[in-house]
Amino acid sequence: MTGAADSGSALFGALLRAAGLMLLVVGAGLALMFAAAAALVVGLLIAGAAVALRFFPAKRVAAEAGVLEARRTPDGWVVETEAAPKR
Repeated sequence: MTGAADSGSALFGALLRAAGLMLLVVGAGLALMFAAAAALVVGLLIAGAAVALRFFPAKRVAAEAGVLEARRTPDGWVVETEAAPKR
């Protein structure tokens, strides 16, 4: 009687291990599917932004009054202000 109980519990344990492995495989497949869908959505968003910027580029604004110009030099940043207005 002990031998039959052992083979039944071993069979049940193997069945549980197989079911657990199948759940892991299904979960990994779902995770991969959702990751691919998210990457596709992000790619479409980036492509849409690139197309929109191609047809409607950002307008460059010339230096206006009160706008400071800055540039980087080997000694650090230099901020150039506009000349004082003549009166």
